[in-house]
Amino acid sequence: MTPTHTLPARPTLPAAEAFLAEMRQTPAAPVIDASGVEDLPTAFVLALTAVGRALAEEGGKISVIRPSAGFVDAFSDLGLFQDLMKMEFCQ
Repeated sequence: MTPTHTLPARPTLPAAEAFLAEMRQTPAAPVIDASGVEDLPTAFVLALTAVGRALAEEGGKISVIRPSAGFVDAFSDLGLFQDLMKMEFCQ
């Protein structure tokens, strides 16, 4: 079973770096609980996008549980909405 990664309200650059490091060591597609995200910095959006693209090459996807408006807006603000739409959304 894949563990769920719960994102904090305002993830930091070190959190993005830790997420990338963990994804390099975890073969399974991540499940992200984004329900509490208020603001997602560019570094974390880019980390999620990079992981999503790498998984797509292997036929996988990131699963997102209850994405908040702040989570969705961060992708839209950076022009990466199409990358967001490649993720799987769960309740």
